[in-house]
Amino acid sequence: MKQFASVLALIFLAPAATAFLAPASSPPRGGERRRSDDSARFARKKGRRIDAPRPLPSGPPAQDIRLPDDCTMDDLIAVMGEGRLKKIARKNRRVRNQKIREGKVALNEKGEWVPRE
Repeated sequence: MKQFASVLALIFLAPAATAFLAPASSPPRGGERRRSDDSARFARKKGRRIDAPRPLPSGPPAQDIRLPDDCTMDDLIAVMGEGRLKKIARKNRRVRNQKIREGKVALNEKGEWVPRE
């Protein structure tokens, strides 16, 4: 009878005890695994390079965006967001400065950058 009771206890307690043991094949938990390892493994499975740049999203050119005449800067910030407007301004400055370095634009009498003739 004692043997039966001990075997029965082992049957019911063994799964509960092994639940706290991690199997050898399971990945480490929490912050122990680096995210780059996962992406490298995923990229290898897909058969594509992980260091290849992604194409930039394409949208309408800035010249095609029409604004109402009564539009203020506050309206633009409310619609597009301050971060996006800063990003657009940085891009425009970068493009303008590159054109200045290449000598494609010059200052006119009003202080505006215009294409060199």
